[in-house]
Amino acid sequence: MQAIILAAGMGKRLKELTKNNTKCMVKVGGITLIERLLKQLEPYKLSRIVIVFGYKGKTLVDYVQSLNIQTPVEFVENPIYEKTNNIYSLYLAKEYLAAEDTLLFESDLIFEDSVIQTVINDSRPTLALVDKYQSWMDGTCVRLTAGDEISEFIPGNKLCASDAAHYYKTVNVYKFSKHFSKDYYIPSLEEYCTAYGLNEYYEQVLKVIVMLKSCELRALRLSGQKWYEIDDAHDLAMAESIFRG
Repeated sequence: MQAIILAAGMGKRLKELTKNNTKCMVKVGGITLIERLLKQLEPYKLSRIVIVFGYKGKTLVDYVQSLNIQTPVEFVENPIYEKTNNIYSLYLAKEYLAAEDTLLFESDLIFEDSVIQTVINDSRPTLALVDKYQSWMDGTCVRLTAGDEISEFIPGNKLCASDAAHYYKTVNVYKFSKHFSKDYYIPSLEEYCTAYGLNEYYEQVLKVIVMLKSCELRALRLSGQKWYEIDDAHDLAMAESIFRG
């Protein structure tokens, strides 16, 4: 099993904090997001960690290489990061996706150590990590069946307050089996990029797969584990509060 980390974005909403650094180099509790994630992955003896970089790429590569991470780390550059979204970053890593089972992360996340263990230890081969929706959450949500099938992906701008009790928020942590990547995700990814362009989100491809095809994708519901996504200064302050000490 390998990990792919998407880290090409500019993090504009963090303003001065990302003027000279990437978003994943912002610190929470005195440690950068990327160092925390890499060290959380170390105990699992993954075959490699692939980081897709773009903005301030040399700064990020040099920093990661200074961390003495024992798991092999490979880098993929998104040279047009300012014109694209994370769908293109994942597209650039599609050969890695096709090679073996993959843990997929966005680099602006912080979560407690047990989250990775929960995903890896679940015997189901392809998973979307989700959490019960709360009012502070934004972005893509899903509806689930009793058997953890995802019946619908719902963009953040389409959420309805009256249905909030039925929503689960995607945590942006996934486990893709090699079979799922090769037979479902990569073909749909290529078709989606051709049809809709590169300034999209990779979760849109999952939405299409769920709508059109029967596949092994299931939801894994968190059970109280802490996590947060950091997009702006308010998010950073909240993460500092949640993960203090």
